[in-house]
Amino acid sequence: MRRIGKITMFTGIGLLSLILIAVLAISAFVIKRPATTTSELAEVKPYKWNKVKLDGNVISSDGSEYFLWNKKGENNNWIIFFSGGGASWDAKSAEHPIKIMNFIKGGDTGNYFPNIPFYMLSLLRGMMDTDNPDNPFNGWNVVYLPYSTGDFHIGKHNAEYKKEDGTPFTMRYNGSNNVRSSLDWIYANADKPDKLLIAGESAGGFGSAFWAEEIASHYKDSEIYQYSDSSFLKSDKWPKVVDQEWHADFTKTFGYPAEADIIGAAFKANGHLLPPNAVLLQSYSLFDEILIHFQNNINDYKGPQDQKKINEWSQQMQASVRSLDAALPNYYYYLTDYGLDAEKGTTPHTFATRETFFQAEQDGVTLLKWLGDAVNHQKPYSVGSKFLEK
Repeated sequence: MRRIGKITMFTGIGLLSLILIAVLAISAFVIKRPATTTSELAEVKPYKWNKVKLDGNVISSDGSEYFLWNKKGENNNWIIFFSGGGASWDAKSAEHPIKIMNFIKGGDTGNYFPNIPFYMLSLLRGMMDTDNPDNPFNGWNVVYLPYSTGDFHIGKHNAEYKKEDGTPFTMRYNGSNNVRSSLDWIYANADKPDKLLIAGESAGGFGSAFWAEEIASHYKDSEIYQYSDSSFLKSDKWPKVVDQEWHADFTKTFGYPAEADIIGAAFKANGHLLPPNAVLLQSYSLFDEILIHFQNNINDYKGPQDQKKINEWSQQMQASVRSLDAALPNYYYYLTDYGLDAEKGTTPHTFATRETFFQAEQDGVTLLKWLGDAVNHQKPYSVGSKFLEK
């Protein structure tokens, strides 16, 4: 019996070793890495990702390096893109970051990225594929701000927490410093863009909305577009979280108070904080599985993610869109049930940096056409209004 146990143990170790070797092989030959590491834009070849090391107090939540990526284009239009990747709102959520082993084991994958994933560039598609002629942003310059602080890119606090077993740990909510150092580089390298798209997905959609006024004020002569993809999480906790956990000093920093519908508050404020000709854009998957999961967690809901909870989130999201549409003359939305899983009753999460950016379609209009018409042809309109009429 003891011999069988040893055989089983060594077999397991052998399998694990094979898995690690496979991961290293994939890392060497498949996973994308930046072609260069330089802060000088002139040295970067078009359409190649470049890693930019930043000055200032930049750091990820686990204490590892923070940096940004950029991809040089061939025109004078720019995308400033805020990455998504979950959130941390208290000690319990901070204790459970997203890790590769969580995916291997199955179950809950975690709440936020504690560092910049080495494989992230390999996942970026959609509007990041600026050398794709089908992409409405073909030829544009891109600056991609990774997200590894769990704070919607706005925190300014090293929180001292304890794990459930009593072990102390530090959660570095350093999003604000990371963004400000990134903006220093952007301002030094992006000189008077013709068009400027300030965008983000999921948690990055919040960040792009929060920082839009700061960025737009630096580029007064540019056409400004602000786009948030898949960024609705409603919770009465937000006013407390942003100031007491993240120390964002939200009202002073951004010029308006945080609300339960924090993305709605940002868009309403941007309606008058941004230049009058700025265009505000949102896209949503109608029954977004990931956002529903996070909203349930943030609000301490322990029950099943059944159709009642799915519809509740969707109705709250639609009410937010309806309110913005009524209040803002320069606001446009794209709502879709593309990819609906009939069995689960949910739809996929995010479009902007996924292949679904090219595939998603609603009422005969693709997402990329909707976004391209708004930004490149100055013909913004909304799609999916039938959902708001139900």
